Amino acid sequence: MNNIQDFIAYSNMFRIFQADELLFAEFKCPVEASNDSVWCDNNFFAFILTGETLIKTPRNQYPMLAGDCAFAKKGSILIESEYQENFCELMVFVPDDFIRSVMVKYQIPLDPDSMESCDTIYPFGSDEVLQAYFNSLLSYFNQPIPPTKLLLRLKFEELIVGILSTNKHRPLKCYFQEIAKSTRPSIKQIMEDNFVSNLSIPEFARLCARSLSSFKSEFKSAYHTTPRKWLQDKRLEHSKYLLDTTDQTLDSVYMSCGFENKSHFTSSFKNKFGYPPGKYKSKKANS
Repeated sequence: MNNIQDFIAYSNMFRIFQADELLFAEFKCPVEASNDSVWCDNNFFAFILTGETLIKTPRNQYPMLAGDCAFAKKGSILIESEYQENFCELMVFVPDDFIRSVMVKYQIPLDPDSMESCDTIYPFGSDEVLQAYFNSLLSYFNQPIPPTKLLLRLKFEELIVGILSTNKHRPLKCYFQEIAKSTRPSIKQIMEDNFVSNLSIPEFARLCARSLSSFKSEFKSAYHTTPRKWLQDKRLEHSKYLLDTTDQTLDSVYMSCGFENKSHFTSSFKNKFGYPPGKYKSKKANS
């Protein structure tokens, strides 16, 4: 599974501005767009300039038109994004540390009663303030000389402070607050949010901002098992839940739960629950 930020940063296919760990990018859909799933270990904003798209996650799907904006939490899995040929968007990649530093720098108060949560994708819809912000970014892409790193960092700060200073987008503000409260990402929170993602163990370690050895050690302390075994058990329980509560096909279920292929899903499901998933589904339907 491709990391979309790495792909954009190193492919030489897109116009980008980079300031250390921060990245602005103008993404234009290739003529032959791939439908492969992608992920990112940083948060990012996406603003649709032209065309339209349908962003799919393991749990929901979000149609987006020109002028719409969305925020994707780090670790978000985007599946089979459908583009028009004239599709173009601006993307802003922002790590947790930067969001935290902005809140400290500008002494933005935390709301202790904030409990709202959002999906891995938070759609803003059409927002005039955000449109004005992204249009101001677009002007830099039309200049012969790129902006300085200092100016880029200030533009990143403007985006974060602008969202936190309004009475709108409360679930996203709550997410920013959770980032500000923690000096390191929570392994439990990240794993619970992203277990359906078909990522490798090293990619999960990167998502948790740990070295591979630290990730395995902290994971063992938190869950008393290995990441690989925990992921398989968690995915199997989720697949059983989907078979119990939805009409999804077996192909849809195994892909929605992070399994690499159907045969591995089938054999693992049978080992855990005593029946292959197809027979389990038939028994449930006839009971």
